Amino acid sequence: MSYIVRGYFRPGVGEARLKVRPEHIRHVISALPGIVCAGALCGEDGLPRGLFLVLDCEEREQAEAFIANEPYNRAGLLEHWEVEPLIQFAPHPNPGILHEELEKAMKAASRAATG
Repeated sequence: MSYIVRGYFRPGVGEARLKVRPEHIRHVISALPGIVCAGALCGEDGLPRGLFLVLDCEEREQAEAFIANEPYNRAGLLEHWEVEPLIQFAPHPNPGILHEELEKAMKAASRAATG
C-alpha cells in the first residue's frame, strides 16, 4: 500500500532548514526505491512550507518511522506531520534529480554555516 506523508515546518526555520537539508536529502535517497514521489509543499511565495512523500510500504508504521526519523523532524523543524493511506493514479523524469539537489543543498548549507 502507498502512504502519503506530509510534514509542515515551524514558522521562521528557513536558515535552520538549509543547514539540515543535505541530511534530509540523504534520508530520502536512503529510502529509494520505496519512494513513489516526493517534493516540497510551497506557499504562494514559492518558499517551502513543508514536505510530502508517497511511500510504498507494507505497514503504516513504516511510513510513520520514516517521518519520525526525518532529519527535519529530529531537528525540531516540523510543527506537525501526518500519514494517510493513498491510492495513486498517476506518476520526475530525471532520475538524477536528488543528487543534483543534494549538491545544491550542500552548497547552500555551507553558505548558511559560514554566513
